[in-house]
Amino acid sequence: MKKALICFVLALLMTLPVAIGIVRIPVVDGWLNSDASDGFFKPIFIALDSHGCESNSDIIFAATLVVGFVVSLALVVAFWAIVSRLRRTHHR
Repeated sequence: MKKALICFVLALLMTLPVAIGIVRIPVVDGWLNSDASDGFFKPIFIALDSHGCESNSDIIFAATLVVGFVVSLALVVAFWAIVSRLRRTHHR
């Protein structure tokens, strides 16, 4: 339980920087500014009854934060596993 909580908190701390890093990738930035992203997010816009540019931007921003959190959590878990494995092999 303690390890899971530590991983969760570290992932939360890393979420915003990782999300900003994801958005700053030129391919992702270009996709978010294209019509393809509107088509991708259209079902979500309809489901959340989003009208107008600001509401759509909020939904895209929230989706970016969710992706940033998932990537951060994966990075923290991978780093934790690598460090644990190195500690185990070092003690033998």
